[in-house]
Amino acid sequence: MENQVFESSEERTFQYQSSLPSLPVPALDESLKKYLDAVKPFLNHKEYQRTEDIVKKFEHGIGKVLHHKLLERAKVKKNWGMLSSPLIILVALL
Repeated sequence: MENQVFESSEERTFQYQSSLPSLPVPALDESLKKYLDAVKPFLNHKEYQRTEDIVKKFEHGIGKVLHHKLLERAKVKKNWGMLSSPLIILVALL
């Protein structure tokens, strides 16, 4: 009895994953606003102003390019959120 394997009819964690619709890519400005809202409690005024400046540069520079690439990726990939590590590293360095 100890070595028997029991079959279970219970649902599995990712059983319905393939039938779920893809989530939309959020607008870049919405994502950046949420980021600023999230970091604000942890920064003093000067740090927050510097962070806002960096976010604005990102939004109008490389962020626009990366967001466009993400939108293109979402057209062909169901799970567009799984990014390659070089892109994650690039964003982390900004």
